Amino acid sequence: MNKKVKLAFVLAGIGLFAAAALRCVQMLCFFDYDTGFVTDSGLLTYIYCGAAIGVSLLCMLLCRVDKKLCARIETKRNAAAGASALLMCVFLFLCAAALLRDFYLYRNNQPTYFVQASHVTTHLPFAVLTLLFAIVSLIFAIIWLTGEGFPSGTGGLWAIGSVWGISYMIVTFMTYSAVATTEENIFTVGGGAMMLLFLLSEGKLLSGAGGKKALRSTYVFGLPAAVLWMTYVISNTVLIIAGRGYATEMPYVIQLAMLCLSVHSLCLLLTVSGQRASAKAESNLEENALKDTENA
Repeated sequence: MNKKVKLAFVLAGIGLFAAAALRCVQMLCFFDYDTGFVTDSGLLTYIYCGAAIGVSLLCMLLCRVDKKLCARIETKRNAAAGASALLMCVFLFLCAAALLRDFYLYRNNQPTYFVQASHVTTHLPFAVLTLLFAIVSLIFAIIWLTGEGFPSGTGGLWAIGSVWGISYMIVTFMTYSAVATTEENIFTVGGGAMMLLFLLSEGKLLSGAGGKKALRSTYVFGLPAAVLWMTYVISNTVLIIAGRGYATEMPYVIQLAMLCLSVHSLCLLLTVSGQRASAKAESNLEENALKDTENA
């Protein structure tokens, strides 16, 4: 792995866990659950939001200036990418099932569980696209695990993921961003925008379009998306386990789906880097063997 990209991964890890830890500290020790306001004048909010944004921008810069990124996905089994795509498939199915169940209950005049009753109908198109994206994720998980390789004609199916990302942004703007706090919008809107751009770049990469630019874009947008979303969801999960969770603006089932998508993005970027290193090593061995043959 190139030094710039390796540094970007290290910074992403440090920034993610530092920001998530500070958000947990604030919500556990400096948050009034009766009034819904923080009691530390927002100091920790500025620190952890600044850390997440700063690390994300630095990762984008490091990946953008890396001149050694090349577009190559080898035709071989990729267990990490396949397993992460399978995990993402499971949670996308669960998310779609929860949202569709809410719609069914709402139509039958029963109380909903995962989203507010006033938001149920706006989630229906998103739920359907989530179900389609889960099916596509399953197909790609099988391809990665069986080693059929990319690019191929199946790469175009990833366009469903891009449409799903657009649907997520529409739902967020329609129902959540206007009433959410600024720090929540940083993670849900900013992280969602980064994830949409990552899905677009990944689709180009898997279909063989975009070349070197497509691979660089997956790193440029994939790492910030993972930092922003994992910071938000990990901290919310810790708070729920600690019994100090609160009614977040974004339904938790959607948060979990985005968390698994972030895990997939990291697995894909790490394995592509490994394939680049492996391909370079094999190329060097072939060149050395050729030189030895010529000398003989």
